[in-house]
Amino acid sequence: MTGPVFIVGMNGSGTTMLLDSLGRHPELYGFTRETRLIPDLLRRDWGDLGDDDNFRKLWETVRNIPAFGAMNHNQPSPLPENWREFERTPAAVISETISYFARNHDKDCWMEKTPQHAQHVALLAQAWPDARFIHMIRDGRDCAASFNRRWKRTPELTLYRWKRVVRLCRGDGQALGPGRYLEIKYEDLTENPDYWMKRACEFLKVDFNKAVLQSEQPQSDREGEIGTIVARTPRWHTAFKPSQLRRLERIAGSLLTELGYSVTHEQQENDPDRLQLKWWTAKDYLRQYTNEIITKIRGDNRKSWQTILRLPMTAISQARHQRF
Repeated sequence: MTGPVFIVGMNGSGTTMLLDSLGRHPELYGFTRETRLIPDLLRRDWGDLGDDDNFRKLWETVRNIPAFGAMNHNQPSPLPENWREFERTPAAVISETISYFARNHDKDCWMEKTPQHAQHVALLAQAWPDARFIHMIRDGRDCAASFNRRWKRTPELTLYRWKRVVRLCRGDGQALGPGRYLEIKYEDLTENPDYWMKRACEFLKVDFNKAVLQSEQPQSDREGEIGTIVARTPRWHTAFKPSQLRRLERIAGSLLTELGYSVTHEQQENDPDRLQLKWWTAKDYLRQYTNEIITKIRGDNRKSWQTILRLPMTAISQARHQRF
């Protein structure tokens, strides 16, 4: 097995479960934090990286990414003594940084899971010509139900984003060919984990190991503990009223059918107009911001007021590499 592995997919599609399970393989290391900023790092103009000052600036930027610090006792990841000798590209610096954590677990191949990277497969594939991509796909109505239950997000907006993300990722991934891109449906994996984990191991060119059938994610039979992956009953059947389900399937019914999901109404694929999208987005953002403030007032966690006030800038930063 050579080259990194990117696990991608719309949020709520089971990417965390897959990373957790595959990371139990003796040859595969799963970086458990979402790096989020890789597309931005690849696109940024670093100047002439043949210049040591510019190259060192790249190293320092990568080392100080919050996800890496969180995995290194809240300190920047180490700067290699031979940092000047690495290939002078952002991909090489990112690879070495994540490889440091992989080596700490006596593993060579690293896996990264940031769901939004589903929108940047072509860019990542160009930066890492030997990378492989596993695209987790879940019924978009269940993604919408999950987002609504957990964060009160507008289901219609979630399903619209799901449609755009899945189509983009499938197009970019299938263009790479079957040797570099694999689709796994969440429902298929949880229904038959033995078969699909064997498929995943074969795709990654590692021997199958029964350890990958375990997870401590909610999809296991021992929630909160390490257990066997089990199927979950779809929630969209009971989460939405018939009228709302009709609205959802008007947005993405055609793609749901294309992916093998049954729909209760006519197959359609109608995009909301721009004004509707802006209204949904603004409403969801305001709801998220309000909930954070209420949580702070109630003292349910340790978020500081400084963190709350930084939310607008945090949201903007996270949106920089999201197309939809």
